[in-house]
Amino acid sequence: MAVRHYYALVEATGDGKGYSIWFPSFKGTTSHADTQHDVLRQAMEALATVVEAMEADGETLPLPYEEQDGGVFFDAQYLQTSVALLVPVDIAGKALRVNVSLNEGLLSRIDEVARRTGTSRSALLARGAKMVIAADSAA
Repeated sequence: MAVRHYYALVEATGDGKGYSIWFPSFKGTTSHADTQHDVLRQAMEALATVVEAMEADGETLPLPYEEQDGGVFFDAQYLQTSVALLVPVDIAGKALRVNVSLNEGLLSRIDEVARRTGTSRSALLARGAKMVIAADSAA
C-alpha cells in the first residue's frame, strides 16, 4: 500500500463541544471529534472508510496532495474559520506475492475460515492484518 495525503478542514463546532472535520476532495465525507487530541484519528478513520469504499467500487480517487502540482483544492476563504490538516491514508497498490512461514495448525484454521467465508487465503490474511493495524493505530 502506498500512503497518500488529502486535505481535511477542521473547525470548532458552534456549540463549542468538539470539532467538525470535512474533506473538500471527498464531497459528503465528514467526521466529528470531541477533543483536539481525537481530530487526526477521526479524520484518518473517515478518510480510510471513503477511500476503501471508492476502491471497492472501482471509482477514481481525487488527486492527493502529492499530485496537486502546488495547487490547493479548496477555497482559501475556509481558512478564516478552519484549519487545514493533511491526513494520511493507505491507497491500495498492486498485489505482491510474498512467502511467509506459518504453523501448520494455524494455516489449516486460516484455510477453513477462508473456505467458510468464501474468500481466499490471501484476502483473509490481508483482512486480519488490516484489523491488527487499525487496532494498533487506535491505541
